[in-house]
Order: sequence, then structure tokens, then C-alpha cells
Amino acid sequence: MLLAAMMAVPLWALTSITAGDMEITSRLMTFQGNVYVARGGMKAIQKDSVLTSDRGIYDRTLEIVKAIDNVTVIQPGSVLTSNYLEAYVKQDRIVAQGNPKLIRIVDREVRGENGEMVKRKARMILTCNEVEGFNKENRYVAKGDVHVIELPYREGETPEEAKENEKSPTSDLKCEVLEMYSNEDKAIARNNVIIVTKTLRATGEKAIYLDRESRLIIVGHAHGFQTGKEAPGAEEQVSEIFANKIIYYTNEDRTIAVGEVHATVYPKGQKSPYEDKDKKEKKKKKKSVEGGETATETADVSSEPGSEPDLNTSSGNIPTEVTGPLPAGSGAPDNLPPGNYMPIGGEQGAIEATPE
Repeated sequence: MLLAAMMAVPLWALTSITAGDMEITSRLMTFQGNVYVARGGMKAIQKDSVLTSDRGIYDRTLEIVKAIDNVTVIQPGSVLTSNYLEAYVKQDRIVAQGNPKLIRIVDREVRGENGEMVKRKARMILTCNEVEGFNKENRYVAKGDVHVIELPYREGETPEEAKENEKSPTSDLKCEVLEMYSNEDKAIARNNVIIVTKTLRATGEKAIYLDRESRLIIVGHAHGFQTGKEAPGAEEQVSEIFANKIIYYTNEDRTIAVGEVHATVYPKGQKSPYEDKDKKEKKKKKKSVEGGETATETADVSSEPGSEPDLNTSSGNIPTEVTGPLPAGSGAPDNLPPGNYMPIGGEQGAIEATPE
């Protein structure tokens, strides 16, 4: 009788099973048929990847591992967290859902204070609706409301300090789909791409980031604003660019536009037209609610002596001065400050807008 009672008790001791080249352990594991249930925390190790979760299920027939609640996948240089994850053993593929968040530590080559290129670590944080990983291809695909920020990596910072530092990223990317290739150090963003750095704000249908070359290529109705100075101590000015392709060199803070280029340089010393844009929109909405009508503003562009901007280009395009309101359809932003504006460009050649 005692022996029969002992045999009826589930195995509560630490249990280990294998799923392909993955080893799964749990403090409390039960099974029925070919389905194993880990209830006392689950840990799965596969090559250099370690997966942990509060509980999990392994279906040996389908060869699928399901990790549930507080899921964490640690790999060299990256940490992926989510509420739910499925690992397809035969396909060597994972799908993370439920607030997935990927944090990677990467090396960046930047220009130091003395002008020389130096390597510094950066922290990249990705959030989206779903992350799909293909381990054999070293490829990740983020889908739905993709948001990626990058900021300097600080050794030993507390969680509170890290959260505060995330408010001032060096770059900010939003799109609908993002493919990342770890071996090639390449990423491709698609659909409603918006990129913001310290000096650049650009949009397009697609963006390709080549990490080893420190080069970002924006294509498909490419449109960008870049701030810069003609010389140290000079007032900051803004260049607006429309082109088939915009190439941005991240470590040099240099931009080149190619194909059907149209560019405008705003007057020196004037505020960037997209600065505090969100604040202005909120203010307009507030006025609209308080006044009971829709608030509208009209851009008044008039001639102002001494505000004529300069632009040096290598394409040989000749600037044309416009002293009145810009024509409809020119793509000019709302609420331009008073001054002379210079549309530049054409269907051929390239224009370079470089902060110096």
C-alpha cells in the first residue's frame, strides 16, 4: 500500500528533459502522454541561449515549447523579455508576444572631441507587438508599432538611472516592420518609417541601416530636416530635403540626397520648423476646445534684409530666391518664420547638407 501511494505522487524533484538540442528543467514537472507541463519555473538551454519563465509546456509530438509569464531569453549581447513565447524546435524559430522588449548592447564608432573615430558601447531598446526570431539565419523580425531607441551605454547604472537616460536617446526609430540581421549588422525598416536623431528628422517608406558602414539609407518619398552650422559659433540653420533617396552617415552627421532633389535652407538663426511641434499641436487643440472652434494659423513669409541663407553644393545647382509665400504643393511646413527662402535642386544630381 505504501509503495502504491508513493507511485501515485507526481515527481516534484528537479526534472530534466530534452527537446532536440534544447534541455528543459523544472522544479515541478508533470506529464500526460507526450505533453510535459513545467509548473515550478522553467529553464531551457539551447547552445548559447538561456530561456526562463514562470511556467511552460513542451509538446513532444508537435515539438513546440511554450513559455508563459515573465519570459526572458538571454543571448550574448542581448536580452528579450515578453509575457509569452513559443519555440519551434524543428524550425529553430521563436515567436514572442505580449509586450516583447529586446535590449541589445552594440559597439558604435563615433567621432571624439579631438576629431578621431573612437568605439563606444550603446544600448538599443526595441518594443513592438510581436518578435519572431530565426536562429539559424541570425535574423529577427519585429512587427506592429515598432519603436527603437538608442542611447549611450553606461556601466553599472541603476534601473532608475536607465529609465531617466531613456528620455534623451541619441536616435529614435518608428515603423511597422523591422528586420534585423545580427551577422551582417544590418536592419531594414518598412512602412511609415520615422527617424529622429540629434540633428536629423527623416521619413520614408523604407530605411536600410548598415551598421558596419555607419550608413542609413532612406528611400520611397524620402523627406528630411537636418540642422547644422556653417562654422563654429554660427547660428544654427535648417535644411529641408525631398529626394528619391537620402543617405545619412551617422558617425559623421552628414547627409546626401540623390534623385529628383528639392532642398530648402531656412534663414540663419531661425528656430527649426519641427522643434516643439507636439507642444504647438497641443496648444492649438487646447485653444480650439476653449474657443469652441478650430484654430488655424497662416504662414506669413516676407522679405527680411540680412537674413539671406547660404548653401554650398557640389551639384552645380543655382539657387532661386523666393521672397513671397511659397507656392502650393511645394511641401513647405506650416508656420515658417519671416525671411527669404531658397528652393534648390532639380531632377539630376545630388545636394549635400553637412553641419560643420
